[in-house]
Amino acid sequence: MQRIDGNKISDEMLLSVRRETEGRGLSISALFAGDDPSTLSYIKSKMKKAEKAGIKVDLVRMDSGVSEDNFLEKLRSLNSDSSVDGIIVEKPLPEGISIKRAASVINPAKDIDCMSPENNGKLITDDFLIAPSTAMAVINILRHSGIKYESKKIAIIGRSEIVGKPLSLLFLSKSCGNATVTVLHSRSRSIEEETRRADIIVAAIGKPNFLTKEYIGENRPVLIDVGINYSDGGITGDIDKECYELSSAYTPVPGGVGPVTVATLFENLLRLKKANG
Repeated sequence: MQRIDGNKISDEMLLSVRRETEGRGLSISALFAGDDPSTLSYIKSKMKKAEKAGIKVDLVRMDSGVSEDNFLEKLRSLNSDSSVDGIIVEKPLPEGISIKRAASVINPAKDIDCMSPENNGKLITDDFLIAPSTAMAVINILRHSGIKYESKKIAIIGRSEIVGKPLSLLFLSKSCGNATVTVLHSRSRSIEEETRRADIIVAAIGKPNFLTKEYIGENRPVLIDVGINYSDGGITGDIDKECYELSSAYTPVPGGVGPVTVATLFENLLRLKKANG
């Protein structure tokens, strides 16, 4: 079995981005409302990786009690700021601020995490330029690892708007996937039967160690763990580590999908800049 090193893939991607950003002085603004320590830690890790890619990340902090109107006004000001090349709206947002309203306000040309209806909608028509970073990170991991997924049976556990749904569209697309996709969720029946038939299983359900050996077939599938769950002072994924020995390849948590997600954000920035100037 192959342990897929997300940090190594991320470094390769960051180096590639740096070659194209050299001397361009690209800048990203990360808009964050609140004081959640885990989110702050994640933002700081993004800022360090941005340095490797030759990109500047500015943290724009607002109080957790900020009104939705003020939050959206700040977002609009970043939209119109010519010194800002890309914008990230950091999640989770405080209560009272709608992620859908924020998504409708963000400038699609600066929307590097593909949250705007315009950018997201292009996934359906197969005209997409970028995709949500976590979903696209899964594709990037398979590509960089030389794992074929075209025409394969893929089971995605989770139907969130940032991973499950967009990832299913990426795998189904003619330009990127051409796979056979099953999306499983809390109302699905016989999840185990579906996963045992899959060549690739993507767990993105947000439940620690949800996927156990019983869900794995004899065909030694590829296991992609998108889950990040904080418990007992540590981080665990959605896939129980006992499943690794039954796989042909797997992503660990941490050190798997997470680092590649960050690098994918910077690739999205480059694509948008090339398309929009």
